[in-house]
Amino acid sequence: MAGNTAARAESPIRQRAKWLKQQSRRERRWLAVAIGSGLVSAFALVLQARQIADVVADRVMGEGAGAPYLLPLVLLLGAVLLRALLAFSREWAGQRASVGVRRRLRAELLAKLARLGPGYCQQQRAGELSTLLLEQVEALDGFVARYLPQQALAVGLPLVILLFVLPQNWATALIFLITAPLVPLFMALVGIRAAEANRRNFQALAKLSAYFLDVIQGLPTLRLFQRSRGEAQVIAQVSEEFRLRTMQVLRIAFLSSAVLEFFASVSIAVVAVYLGFSFLHELDFGYWQDPVTLAQALFLLILAPEFYQPLRELGTHYHARQEAVAAAERLMALLDEVEPRAVDGKRDLPPGAPELCFDAVTLTYPGRAKPVLDRLSFSVAPGQLVALIGPSGAGKSSLMNLLLGFHPLQQGEIRVAGIALEQLDPTRWLEAVAWVSQQTTLFPGTLRDNLLLARPDASDEQLLEACRQAHVMEFVERLPQGLETRVAEAGAGLSGGQIQRIALARAFLKDAPVLLLDEPTANLDRDSELMVLAALERLCVGRTVLMLTHRPASMRRADQVWRLQQGRVVALDPQQRAQLLQQARQIGVQEEQA
Repeated sequence: MAGNTAARAESPIRQRAKWLKQQSRRERRWLAVAIGSGLVSAFALVLQARQIADVVADRVMGEGAGAPYLLPLVLLLGAVLLRALLAFSREWAGQRASVGVRRRLRAELLAKLARLGPGYCQQQRAGELSTLLLEQVEALDGFVARYLPQQALAVGLPLVILLFVLPQNWATALIFLITAPLVPLFMALVGIRAAEANRRNFQALAKLSAYFLDVIQGLPTLRLFQRSRGEAQVIAQVSEEFRLRTMQVLRIAFLSSAVLEFFASVSIAVVAVYLGFSFLHELDFGYWQDPVTLAQALFLLILAPEFYQPLRELGTHYHARQEAVAAAERLMALLDEVEPRAVDGKRDLPPGAPELCFDAVTLTYPGRAKPVLDRLSFSVAPGQLVALIGPSGAGKSSLMNLLLGFHPLQQGEIRVAGIALEQLDPTRWLEAVAWVSQQTTLFPGTLRDNLLLARPDASDEQLLEACRQAHVMEFVERLPQGLETRVAEAGAGLSGGQIQRIALARAFLKDAPVLLLDEPTANLDRDSELMVLAALERLCVGRTVLMLTHRPASMRRADQVWRLQQGRVVALDPQQRAQLLQQARQIGVQEEQA
């Protein structure tokens, strides 16, 4: 029973290790260069050991003039320089492989997040995602650059050394073969604990990063309610937890190094004792023909530490493997996430404003029993402006996210111009949509850069016209640098109404046949709202428009007004609609008179 449990526990680790090797195969040419450099350096090492042993033995036991040592010294110097060059080549090639793997993996993760869409990212903590893309991908560096080449060299280098040791003395070769497995054996035993410690360390780091980012973003609110000191104590506690996890990992790493050094030193000592007693003729075995000479003993003794050195280095880098295996858990989980839409075809939309049709669409969020949208069915005719109203939490934004492909469609079908959404090319479909949300994102850069996100190839005339239509120029003209004004992170320095008008300018600039509006006049004052609504009335001509709104002034311009409640669309009867529009007109008249 215990054996089965252990096997099940080890299975995910083996799967993650296999996945890491698959990622590394993309850079196998650089890994081959690193391994090849290490193997060639073994022959340079043997040449170096031979020259040192011969020179020292001849100097101690022989005639000893300076002239005969010129060639051995030249060969020795050449071997040292060659080893240095090959060591540089090995490290350089390993780093090239590591950079390539990490660059590709980050690109895959970013592409995966783009395919998962905002619906998935909104459910995750931004700090955890940033830690995943930065720290946990970076944890693969030691595994690719050093552990994988060393794994091959831990086998190849001792074999090369054995090729030269065995003809000299079979007893020394036998000692090498018997003691060598002790190093990887204890390395694996210590590594089992290291993997779990690294996994907990990454969890603590993700928790710290996510919480710290949340506190930074909410610092004004914390200061307002005088809770900044309390949150500082929480951050201190989370930081202390991360420190303890890190120290636990370091303790295991130092323990691993101490164990490996101990067994390697004992093995070298056994070889040294054997060679010493053999040279003194106290032991009479292990040689093929002639007894052990000083040159042979020195040669074998110089090679003894080098025989165990690849295994010791493998043990040192084994910690990097365990760190990478721990990081791979979350990386694999993200790459295995089910994407919202599986594209079965690459069909394009026909030209013109399309019809939008929801047919028995159901959406239930994870962890919730009640669906947000329950067998929702309605159609928006081509060129029609439909206003969808309903209380907060009724599912209006979820409906919009489904239409944009941000959430996976669980049941039912969404059709655009009679084509199922799953059969449309996602890129082409999003190119046909202009979207204005309640929370507009502005990126660090200039106002021009943020506006051109909607249409990078727009001319200056088109850009200025879109700004005039959305009444952006009213505040841009007051800025010293105009459209070249730098925007801080999340639009800091601009009001909510100004940010909303920038979002509307993007929609004007994109000029798409489908227009999706989520509270387009939110955060606008009365005058700005009237101007934007007038501009929207011009923009909506000839387009299919679905508008989510609470504002009566927005409903007045709609062809139809529907109410979303309890996950379903309820058509308003003529009397209800008349009352609603009459209320909207009265409010509009009052606002205009004011």
